[in-house]
Amino acid sequence: MPASERWGGCAAVARESDESLRGTAARADGWLLIEHRGPWGTEPWGSDGPLGRIGVELARRCKAAGVRPQLVRDARSRRESTDTRQVFLVHSGRRGPWLERYTIDTLEEVLRLPLEAAAESTPPGTGTSVDQPLYLVCTHGKKDPCCAVFGRPVATALSRPDGRVWASTHLGGDRFAAGMVALPEGSYYGNLTPANAGAVVDRHDRGQLTLQHYRGRCTDDTAAQIAEHSVRTEYGLTGIHDVRPTDVTWSGRVADVVVATASGSLRVQVTPNPEPPRRTTCRSEAFATPDHGRTSIRSIPAADGA
Repeated sequence: MPASERWGGCAAVARESDESLRGTAARADGWLLIEHRGPWGTEPWGSDGPLGRIGVELARRCKAAGVRPQLVRDARSRRESTDTRQVFLVHSGRRGPWLERYTIDTLEEVLRLPLEAAAESTPPGTGTSVDQPLYLVCTHGKKDPCCAVFGRPVATALSRPDGRVWASTHLGGDRFAAGMVALPEGSYYGNLTPANAGAVVDRHDRGQLTLQHYRGRCTDDTAAQIAEHSVRTEYGLTGIHDVRPTDVTWSGRVADVVVATASGSLRVQVTPNPEPPRRTTCRSEAFATPDHGRTSIRSIPAADGA
């Protein structure tokens, strides 16, 4: 029996309760991926982390720009740490996602890269453009054991010679392990296994989302993610660009989300729908109340479309 089937951590609890995945993607406008083959530690971007003072400075700059930093390693191997490494800058915005690759010989070179450009729709053009998706699988066991128990087998199963699959530090949503992000769009997936992950990647490569594993897109806030997922599920829209939230307004705790599709715009009302409190990570003793929203969808007349 695989270790994941014997493990009773937060991901097993979420699966047993059939917790919804929608609206659970972490928020980011762009990404900085740094290859690091050595240990990641519990807090990779702290002063005691593997990148030391450089990691602290990178985290500061990325936070200010809305860019998410990740340490990654090739899912195919566990090579010894060297100075030469790959770095990726990624923008996930809906107006023009892009991905550029850099090769550096010293870690200090990362500080000279145009990191803030990852939050913008125009690529800096200083790296090598990458025109195929990259896939990050969270395997960060020091952050949460479920990420290692569920994530490592998936990363191994997906490993391929083209170097498009990377094991990654914490991506958020430990209880949905194995978790994966498809870049550059920033599409989050969860509840992956070695048996189903390959089909999810193959569909994404063809421009199609797998809705039963889709958590949302990192460019959208929670209400927009919930509305997008609801529209996709209701109308069977699986193309990556088939559905686009365009506007969110709030009245108290109720969100009104305008969602654009090829057939016209829809208005989705998202209201709170809290679930029973539970531990949502293995590391925390605190209880949280998951809320994936209740939705109602109605058409917007053409004259009023957003």
